Parts: sequence; C-alpha cells; structure tokens
Amino acid sequence: MSFATLAGNERNKQIIQRLLQQGASPNEASGPIGRTLIFAGPAGVGKRQFALAMAKASNCLEALPHRAPDSCDQCPTCRRIDEGTYGDVIVVAPDGQFIKIAQTRAMNDEVFYLPREGRQRFFIIDEADRLREESANSLLKTLEEPPPTSTIILITARPDSLLPTIRSRAQRLNFSPLTLPELEAYLALHYPRPKEENALLARLAGGCIGAALAIDLSVYRQERRILIELLELLAENRQRHRIMKAAEYISKKEKQDFEVAIESINGLLRDLVVLSTTVGEATVVNIDLVDRLKDLALRLGTRRLILWFEQFNILRRQLRVNVNRQLATEALLLRLQNSATLA
Repeated sequence: MSFATLAGNERNKQIIQRLLQQGASPNEASGPIGRTLIFAGPAGVGKRQFALAMAKASNCLEALPHRAPDSCDQCPTCRRIDEGTYGDVIVVAPDGQFIKIAQTRAMNDEVFYLPREGRQRFFIIDEADRLREESANSLLKTLEEPPPTSTIILITARPDSLLPTIRSRAQRLNFSPLTLPELEAYLALHYPRPKEENALLARLAGGCIGAALAIDLSVYRQERRILIELLELLAENRQRHRIMKAAEYISKKEKQDFEVAIESINGLLRDLVVLSTTVGEATVVNIDLVDRLKDLALRLGTRRLILWFEQFNILRRQLRVNVNRQLATEALLLRLQNSATLA
C-alpha cells in the first residue's frame, strides 16, 4: 500500500514523509535517509505496512519530486516490494522462536553495501523483541551508525523488551489502533461486505486491521450464539443438565480455543455491564445484538454481571497453573447459577 491508502496513524505518516523529504535531492523523490527507527505498537495496527510504504516511497519509479513522498503502488518496484522480491528491501524475521545471531551477522554484512536496484536500502526486523541478547548486541554498532543509503526499521509490539542499548540508538514512532470510523472505512473500501458486518468486525478487532482480517464472522457468530444461550440459562437458574453440557463443550476445546471462548464470554459480559448502566450503546462491541443483550442485562443487573465478569477472569488466571478445565468450568458455572438468586 502507498501512504495515500494507509489507514490511521496520520501523525506517523507525516513524520515518515518529512524524513523522506529531508533526504531528498533535487532530482529524486527521496534520497539517502540512513537512520534506525522503531515502529512500536499493538499487533495488527499496520506497522509493517508503514515500513513497506516507506521503502516504496523511497524507491518508486514513478514518484514525483514536487509532491509529498509516496509511491505509485503500481510500478514494477512497488509490486516487487509488496511481493518480497526486491533486492533492496530485506525482511529479517524470527527463525523459529528467536531471531538468531547468524541472521543479524548476515544483516550487518549487507547493510554497508550500496543499493543494488534502487535509491535506498531497507532492513525491516519483524518482531524485533524476539532478538536473542547476543543477536541484539551484534547489531549495536550497525544500528548506531547505519550508512546513509540504508534504513533500519525494527517492528515490535513489545518495545520495552528491546535492550535499552537498542532503544537509545533509534527514533521511536508509537502506533495506535485505528478509531472505529477509520477501521470501518478501511474495511468498506478494501473488503466490501454489509455495513453491519464491518461495524461488528471493527469493534471485535479493537481498531487493529490485522485482527479484523483474521476474524471469521460466521465462526464467531456460531460460537457466540452458544455462549449467549449459556448466559441466558444461567440467568434463568434452571436446566442444570444443559449448563453442564455447555461446560463440557467449552472445556473440551484445545487450550487456545478455550481461552478464546472465555475471552468471548468476557466480551459479552462487558457489553451487558454497559447496557445495564446509563453509559449507552456507543461502546458495545456486539452491536448487532443490542436488543437481545439489553433484555439479558435487565434480567441480571449490574451487580451480578460484575460478579460474573470477575469470576471468569479468575478462571482465566487459573489456566496458568494447569487446572482441570472441565472441573473448573463446571464449578464456576454452578456458582454463577446459584448467584441467580441474588437480588
């Protein structure tokens, strides 16, 4: 994507374009800008796309010097950068669990070569927080003084996990999740679907494009239906056998899927708490089920909903000590069912 089509984080876009302009020469859209940058922010907010947009703006064959630096997104260079086949844009990613010293040593050697095809070389270190200490230390001199024709970008969702010696050698740009209108507009432009689906996706994703694209709405809605029915059964304080069946269904999932189910229940409970107060509907995530959730919130009341929310959080913490998921889930649901007698 070009800067013109990237969504959100407008301030960072302007900063990057100013950096490109500072390195521009009279005959080029952008010239040497050798420096080290850290793109920090939650996973899925577009940090990698911003890094690639910067690389494309620097090397685009059709970039116009009299405009703010950007790429055409269509020339052979832009397409090859997107495809990962452009020789002057090198991505370093974890090999297994970590980025290994052999990878950083190879990068150290490459950084000091002149561009092979374009105007500027880019070295993008993805998940930079997974640099092993020895790998990170091997990069220090290179990060401090990259040559003017090489730009290094470290991408991370956990910037505080980077060594202080790395953080001190780089200019940091903090990326934030998109606003709901920004993400809805992005989804509507690039992934046409009914407006109500994009509204739901944007809320489920918490402003992160990557999360929105990873969600299968049909699967989510099917699972959500089961979880809402469970909460309604608990509210009615009856049909214990169905509640135990639901506990078995949830707890038999793989650990990761079980955690997703618990998080989904917590999401529904957050919506119910909002709807049980005077806050209004603006912050409700499951916006397509407001009427049904309002009815359930009215039956349960704020006090009980907060108690249930806290109880599910306790269950989530218990997972860290490898409790028996089925027994723990059954015990929790029976406690919640008994709490239905609260005023």
